[in-house]
Amino acid sequence: MGAIQSRFGVGPELSERHPSAQCRRHIQMRRALLEAHPESAALSGPDHRGAYAAIALLALHWTVCWWVAQTSILVVFLTAFFFGQVVIHAAGALLHDTAHRLVFRGRRAKLAFDLLLETIMTSFSLQLTYQHEHVSLHHPYMGNYERDYEHEDNCRLLARRQFRHDHPGTEKLLVFGQLLVHLLPLGFLIADRIFLPIYQRATGRAVKDRLRRMDSTAPPPGERRLFMAVSLAALLFLFFAFGWLAVLYQVWSLSIFRGKAGVTNRGQSLSEHPGDDDINPTRSNYTWLNWLLFNTGYHNEHHTCPTVAWSRLPRLKALAPEIFNQADGQSYFERWWRNVRADFRPSRRNQQQAEPDPARCAKFTPIRPINSPPG
Repeated sequence: MGAIQSRFGVGPELSERHPSAQCRRHIQMRRALLEAHPESAALSGPDHRGAYAAIALLALHWTVCWWVAQTSILVVFLTAFFFGQVVIHAAGALLHDTAHRLVFRGRRAKLAFDLLLETIMTSFSLQLTYQHEHVSLHHPYMGNYERDYEHEDNCRLLARRQFRHDHPGTEKLLVFGQLLVHLLPLGFLIADRIFLPIYQRATGRAVKDRLRRMDSTAPPPGERRLFMAVSLAALLFLFFAFGWLAVLYQVWSLSIFRGKAGVTNRGQSLSEHPGDDDINPTRSNYTWLNWLLFNTGYHNEHHTCPTVAWSRLPRLKALAPEIFNQADGQSYFERWWRNVRADFRPSRRNQQQAEPDPARCAKFTPIRPINSPPG
């Protein structure tokens, strides 16, 4: 565990003192941008309009909660899948900005905004975990398997890869089963408990890399308790105001968004970083979904200039198209569907996948080499 803060609402601090190769590449791009277009420096800074957007999202989300409470479980599921997960994703895009203090800089204003997002997302303080891991691990150490949490656990990957090599037909059934579980309310919380033991028993491999240390900064424990209380209060409000189907819709929307059935969320993750490209480490996706998701697709621009708020990222792209020229040609749905068909292969490549250390992930005895291609 990294440093624990003592004050509520401070948020994580981005440090580029010991950057990875891919982070250094973005720093180089930033310097080239400022040299070629010094006026781009004026685009930095927060945009308070994110607060108005969050209020609008909350009103829209609770209006839908009220409506689905008068319908059926089937309607709740369909609405959560086609609409609810997108609303949660939009709130997540604003969460991404507030992690970088791009809505409010002040501690109290940031805390109030984060609590507003908590009423939409009911993350029970997991949004705080995301903020700290994203800023203190992903940005400075992107592409570094040991520190960048966006890379899948390599032991889990090796176990899945061997199982797929030995039992290709059964693996397809397990992929289908995982997708079904992830479509259930809170399915994303129980899926690993169901399926990882299967891979472990069948392959003899450990499914967790216990040598990997990802120590992010952390919020104070009292701040976590505050956010948990706000989540609980939001769910109680939905229950007493609209009924249990409204609570089900809230939980189902968040569950689909967080799980393998989260089409836009997983599609975005799959489109952002190849993982092993130190020259072009980040891609952007310029689809129409940026209108709904607060320009979260402008990812190359964001990593190069993490102090620019969501509303100004398109201006950054227009200002320097010669620098921001790495576009992903696939939609989020295409990325997601190809990943499902490829048995949920990892969204990030790294050297450890190409040249795995068998002893690092072996359970008790050495495992024979696998000749299948990297996942």
